[in-house]
Amino acid sequence: MDKLEYALRTIAKCDLCNGLGYQGWANGEDFDMEDCVCNPYGLILEDGEVIWDNGLLSEPELFTTQEAY
Repeated sequence: MDKLEYALRTIAKCDLCNGLGYQGWANGEDFDMEDCVCNPYGLILEDGEVIWDNGLLSEPELFTTQEAY
C-alpha cells in the first residue's frame, strides 16, 4: 500500500472530521477551518478523491523522519 492510499484510508476512517480531512468552526460571523489530525499532509479532498496535494507525499525523507507531522 502506498502512502497516498494509506493517507486516504486514514482520513476516511476518522471520527473527528467524519472523513473530510478538515474541521471547521463558525460563530455566525466568522468561519475558520484547519486540517484534521488525520490529515498531516494537508490533502484537499472532494468526494474521496484528492484535488490538491502540497507535495509532502512525494518527499520520502519527510515521511520517514516524521518532520511532516
